[in-house]
Amino acid sequence: MSSAALALPAFSAAPPDQIQFGLKTTAYRESDQDSGTVLAGSDQRYDINVNQFYLITPVGRNWSFAVDLSHESMSGASPWGTLAAVGADSQLVMSGATIEEARNELSLGATRYFERSSFAVSLTRSKENDYEADALAVNAEWDFNDKLSTLALGLSYSSDELEPTDALMFGRVSSETKQSRSLSLGWTQVLSRSSVLQSGFSITDHRGYLSDPYKLRDIRPDQRLETAINVRYRHFIEPVNSSLHLDYRFYRDDFGIRSHTLRGAWYQNLTSQFQLIPSMRYYSQNQADFYVAGDNYGLADTVFQSSDYRLSGFGALTFGLQGRFSRRDWSVSVNFERYLSSASYGLDASASEHPGLLQFNLLSLGFDIKL
Repeated sequence: MSSAALALPAFSAAPPDQIQFGLKTTAYRESDQDSGTVLAGSDQRYDINVNQFYLITPVGRNWSFAVDLSHESMSGASPWGTLAAVGADSQLVMSGATIEEARNELSLGATRYFERSSFAVSLTRSKENDYEADALAVNAEWDFNDKLSTLALGLSYSSDELEPTDALMFGRVSSETKQSRSLSLGWTQVLSRSSVLQSGFSITDHRGYLSDPYKLRDIRPDQRLETAINVRYRHFIEPVNSSLHLDYRFYRDDFGIRSHTLRGAWYQNLTSQFQLIPSMRYYSQNQADFYVAGDNYGLADTVFQSSDYRLSGFGALTFGLQGRFSRRDWSVSVNFERYLSSASYGLDASASEHPGLLQFNLLSLGFDIKL
C-alpha cells in the first residue's frame, strides 16, 4: 500500500510489535435544568468524571494481551417523571437530592494473529452499587485481495443484574435481570491509494427487565430488537496533508424508534507532530411507540408507557475539537465536545419538546505510550 493509504486509520487488526499503554481522564458536565421546568426536586443534572487505563502487550509473535480499566464517579439529580397538563408545558419531577454513584469496569482480552486473519476474545466485568454486568465478546477478521479487503465478524453476550436503591421506600422492584445478545458483520475495502470504505450491520436482542426502575411510571416491553447499518469513508488529501472522515448510521428497533446519525471530521496535520481535528455530529430520532409527554397514572400497570426523554423524538448537534501531539513513542491529546439537543433539530420530533433534553460539555485528556 502507498504512503498515502497508510496515513489513513486502519480498520483491520495487526499484531502489535511494542507494549502500548495509555491513560485518559474525562470530565462530563450536564447543564443544570431550567428551574422553570422543574415541578419538584433538584435542578442539578449529572457531573461524571471518568478515569481510564489500557495496556496492550505482544506475547510471542502471534498473540497479544489487553487490559482495560475504568472508574466513573457520578453526582447530580436525574428525572424521575414528567407531568403534562392541558394547555401547559410539561414539567419534570427530579430526584430530590444529589445522587452519588461510582462504577468500576475491568476488561481482559486476548488476540491470536494468523497470516491473513485474527481471532479475539474478551471478558468484561462492570459493577456499581445497584448494577452488575458481565459480558463475553468474540471477534474475528479475515483479509483478502492482498489485504485490500477485510471481513469482520463479532458476537457478544452480556448478563445484567440490577438492585435499585431505596426499593421499599419508593415501591421500586427489588431485583431484576436482563440479557443481551449481539451479532455484527463488517466489510472494509481499500478503494484507492488514498480512500477506504467500511460498511457494517449489527443486530442486538435484549430480553428481561428493560424499564427504568428509577422512574415513577415507566413500563416497557421485556424484549427489544435493535438493528443498525453503518458506513464509514476515509479519504486522505495529499496536497493539504489532511484526511476527511465521514460516518453515517441508520438505526431501528421494535420500540418504534428510527434514528439517523451523520458525523464528519477533518484531520489536519499542521506539522509532522501536531494534528488538529474539528468535528461535527448530527443525530435525529422519532419517538417510541409508547412514549407519552406526561406520565399517565390512569392507565393499568400492564400498559406500556414511558416519558423518558431518551425515547422522545428530538435532534442533537455535537461540535468537537481535538488536538493531538505525537512523538515517536508517545502522544498526548486534548478533546472538547459541546452537545445540544432540541425537538426543533429533529427530522421527526415529538409534538412538544421534552423538558429534560440534555445539553452538556465533555473535556478529556489522554496519554499514549509505546515501549
